Amino acid sequence: MLWFRNLQIYRLSADHALSPDSIATELAKRPFIPCGSMDMESCGWVAPARHEPAMMALERQNAVLVALKSEEKVLPAAVVKDELDYRVQQIEAAESRKVGRKEQREMKDRIIEELTPRAFTRSRVQRALLDLESGLVLVDAASAAKAEYLLSTLRETLGSLPTRLIDTEISPSAAMTEWLSNETPDAFALGQDAELKVPGDEGSIARFKRQVMDCDEVRQHLAVGKIVTRLSLAFGERLTFTLTDALEIKSLAMLDVLKDELKDMDAETQDALFESQFALLIGELRGFIPELLNALGGETER
Repeated sequence: MLWFRNLQIYRLSADHALSPDSIATELAKRPFIPCGSMDMESCGWVAPARHEPAMMALERQNAVLVALKSEEKVLPAAVVKDELDYRVQQIEAAESRKVGRKEQREMKDRIIEELTPRAFTRSRVQRALLDLESGLVLVDAASAAKAEYLLSTLRETLGSLPTRLIDTEISPSAAMTEWLSNETPDAFALGQDAELKVPGDEGSIARFKRQVMDCDEVRQHLAVGKIVTRLSLAFGERLTFTLTDALEIKSLAMLDVLKDELKDMDAETQDALFESQFALLIGELRGFIPELLNALGGETER
């Protein structure tokens, strides 16, 4: 299913010169090529939709879906160490001498070269939505580091990608603490998971799972000065998600109303189903993200 489970949100500069055609043209110049026999890793762009195999950038409603595939050779350190130990023992027994550190490093390099062609490969595909209409870049990644891997590759491919992290007038932590202490904005409702922490690197942490938030135990943690660093929420009757203090969206999921809408689209083929899911994804994110930013006081000007 085409759905983003995690969101790292970036603002696209208003003076960008990107267009769906220019993105597609540049990505086509850097297609994914599997690792060669001596390559440890490789990455490149692949078609995000199987029914459009020639399109590295799929555009609908002025939003562009891209997919980065990466592949790496898996060569466990323990395997290299075992082989190195074996060879060192063979030399020391045959030549009655100790193998020095420099020689061991050289031996290790040779072992890696010998084993690389036979190593297993591991691959993954990351996706991002460049919403040119809303001026947002949304990366489906669980962490900022993973999102930056895709963004840096996209910058290299396009020549530039003027993006920045979004800052809001109210910090997510302050807003979530207020929502848990009093009430949420009209568009949102509390879920049943939360993480509260005493400010500071050494502050104690309290985590709640499947817990009604309007209870004495939660209020006691708030009363002693803990702030909310992670909170599960619902967006109307359509989406559930977890918001973090870094303005990351995690565990984004459809509620039954949205699932029913998808079923009602009555897609007869897998290709049609993909298109329906893509349209739904664009529409929902365009409704959800502005409401979330408004709930955080809006974006700050830089």
